Amino acid sequence: MLIRGKPAFVYDIEVFPNFFSVTCKNTESGNYRCFEISEQQNDMPYIVKTFLNKNIQWVSYNGHHYDRPLISYIIINYQSLIRKPIWEITSELKRFSDLVITSETSAPWSKYKYANLYDDLDLLIMRWSQKLRPSLKALQVTMQFPNVEEYDGNFDVSLPVSDIGSVKSYNKNDVDSTEELLNRSKKDIELRLAIEEQYGIVAMDKDGVNLGMEIIKKYYLESTQKTWGEIKDLRSPADQIPLKDVIFDYIEFKTPELQNLLTRLKQEVVSSANIADTGGKDKFEIKFMINNVRYTYGLGGIHTENQPEQFLWDPLYRLIDSDVTSLYPSIVLQNNLYPAHLGVAFLDVYRTIYNQRVAAKKEGRKVENETLKLALNGLTGMLQNQYSWVYDPMMVFRIRINGQLMLLMLIEAVTTAGFQLLQANTDGIFVRVDNARFDEYLSICAEWEKKTRLKLEHDEFERFYQYAINDYIGVKKGWSETHDPKLIKKKGLFIDEPILGKGLAPLIIPEAINKYFVEGISPEETVYNCTDILKFCTFQKVAKDFHVEYGGEEVRHINRYYMSTNGKRLMKYKLENGTKIRLTNMCADSGVTLYNKFDDISISDRHINYRYYLNEVYKIITPLNSQQLSLWN
Repeated sequence: MLIRGKPAFVYDIEVFPNFFSVTCKNTESGNYRCFEISEQQNDMPYIVKTFLNKNIQWVSYNGHHYDRPLISYIIINYQSLIRKPIWEITSELKRFSDLVITSETSAPWSKYKYANLYDDLDLLIMRWSQKLRPSLKALQVTMQFPNVEEYDGNFDVSLPVSDIGSVKSYNKNDVDSTEELLNRSKKDIELRLAIEEQYGIVAMDKDGVNLGMEIIKKYYLESTQKTWGEIKDLRSPADQIPLKDVIFDYIEFKTPELQNLLTRLKQEVVSSANIADTGGKDKFEIKFMINNVRYTYGLGGIHTENQPEQFLWDPLYRLIDSDVTSLYPSIVLQNNLYPAHLGVAFLDVYRTIYNQRVAAKKEGRKVENETLKLALNGLTGMLQNQYSWVYDPMMVFRIRINGQLMLLMLIEAVTTAGFQLLQANTDGIFVRVDNARFDEYLSICAEWEKKTRLKLEHDEFERFYQYAINDYIGVKKGWSETHDPKLIKKKGLFIDEPILGKGLAPLIIPEAINKYFVEGISPEETVYNCTDILKFCTFQKVAKDFHVEYGGEEVRHINRYYMSTNGKRLMKYKLENGTKIRLTNMCADSGVTLYNKFDDISISDRHINYRYYLNEVYKIITPLNSQQLSLWN
């Protein structure tokens, strides 16, 4: 791959007390080069020369927080290092590596982190926010990479000469899997390159949210003629937030139940710690019922509490999904909200970005459309981040509390008119509508749009299979004629494709469920006829303070495996004074076979435990089928 006209070189580092290696791969030619510092050879001069080559675009995974500081350490300290004996060089590099790994902050090694001696694209920080960053080993599984590999030895002891080959092979596998991620990130890179060219900001080292905020910052500074130094430390903290000061004046209800709820909310005083970006759970939550439907209301959203149920086509009714268009950005703009410390100029900037995005989308300017979408959608999350320059918990409450109350106004209007609400979730509702009353339903929605100044988009479904509020598959109108996969909406446990950075349940399970409900294909036909072993595979990430053993022998922490009739138990446990505690079978219902490395064994010879997979399929199908007639009874 070429990036900015330069060949991309993927690289990865391994460090031991007596051995240092960095494996590089030219993604254009496919050639590898492994540099080594050991008693066998000292490639340090070539490492320095290669990484200072301005005609190379380097690519890493977690390079900014590990690989790049180590390479920078070698470059900066080259003159002193090169004069030392090999054992002292490798020992010093190992000490610095340990410092980088164990330091709570980057302060002790910031000189090397920010040296910027060469251009390094870190795919980890480009694709994932800090909270969501997966390990490269977990990515190897979700990318369905041929070899999921961990080094089985101890990095803290000297590497035997006999193990150097296996370490280099392990290093090469990490490079190959990073290259695979690079290839899958092509669109993300192209977008960022276009943003850098069009907007003049550094985009390659930012995930979507931070990139969006960088765009807002650029617009704001240009509009106000302020400097980054003048605003970067500004905040609008609020420890206690009275909800009566948050709720908009036009929020109103007609039914006693919701009038009482509104009164109750206005009496609440909530701590801003409920939304602090510290990984804590939402502590503000209210449960109530309307027309025998149970609701949960919190800062994260409002949703119904749903049981497994399927809603099928009927000639007398329609299944309508009505979602609010750009809920949070629309609330900001329609209610003139802005961080108190940044003034109304921030709102003017946000509105400018919104209008530019609308025009770009209408005129087909794809890069501008996608760029400004990042800016608009990134704001809400950063408003609750106490380290962000836009931090304002009061504004977050105004957006979220009122967003859910406005949705409740729609729910009240729809249910009071006699329409059956099937589901509600944060930014939309799913409703059963009589054909003869469809125009009346749209009229109710239009009246709500007029009151709230928000817009609704309506989708019609032929069928809808709902296991829980965030687990469903829906077949949109028109699928029966076209079989267009874009007309199938999947969420949660019905998703039958791997998602990078997420967990990976066996994909054959949702595939069999979906084919059963959508196409009428029996689960047995789907499961028994599948010849792709990867669809039967799963993995679990195990914390480093646990041990993992397979058939009584200790193995790596991350393993790809499938359930088999002749497999062994995969266990995890902790050691306390030499005793195994918290011993847990990672698959209690079946033995498993490890499949960390691709092989050519026939599917018929793998002893797949088909009964296990079919049982998992029927755990979903059976409760849904038992509720099949409930909607129309």
